[in-house]
Amino acid sequence: MSAKKSVSYEKEKGVAKSNLLYKEKILLYEKIFSKINAIIFVFDLNELRMLWVNDGFKKILGYKKTTQKVPESLLFDIYHPNDRDMLTEMRAFFEQDKTGTFTAIFQFRDINGDYIWLCTAASIFRKNTSASVLEIVGVSINFSNELVYDKNAKVITRKILNKKNKEVLSILTKRERELLKYFVSGLKTREIAEQLGISFHTVNNHRKNILKKLNMKNIASLVNFAAEHGLT
Repeated sequence: MSAKKSVSYEKEKGVAKSNLLYKEKILLYEKIFSKINAIIFVFDLNELRMLWVNDGFKKILGYKKTTQKVPESLLFDIYHPNDRDMLTEMRAFFEQDKTGTFTAIFQFRDINGDYIWLCTAASIFRKNTSASVLEIVGVSINFSNELVYDKNAKVITRKILNKKNKEVLSILTKRERELLKYFVSGLKTREIAEQLGISFHTVNNHRKNILKKLNMKNIASLVNFAAEHGLT
């Protein structure tokens, strides 16, 4: 064998060896992704098209893997009615924070029509030339399953609520935060005025300002809001 042919043979051998290593790595990754009890995906947020998803998509939700574009109306219908604004919020989040992670807990309907609680963390995978969101990569964990090790569930829930409370209350004045507690406890405007020794109109103005700042229509919605955020 000539020296030239020998070099060519060694190059081909090296390329074949590299290709084999890549195939082995791909098979390993596919095996890992198929074993994880979670949905790992790459999704085109503009075209509403799944570019890639692991076997967890079928195992957890029952849907077949496809790269076809999903009509927006159909996709929104699969989300629980209370969570159909999630995609809009996700887009808005990534338009403001290109390097951040969008995290959400929401309900998504499976193939049988049952709603499954999912916890999803997603980041931008690739953007187009206009820098708008194009593709996101994320992981969705089935939160409908019973927690085996759940001793920290209450702790993390309380911490999340505390953080959310600070964000909510930060837009209210000290006086408004004080009056908020009276309103959610069920006291009437006149009763609050008598307890604090201030006029009915002052309390009423505070009530209007609190509702406006929190985008609430009435005290009933304020009470529900306070309960959801652990303010009661």
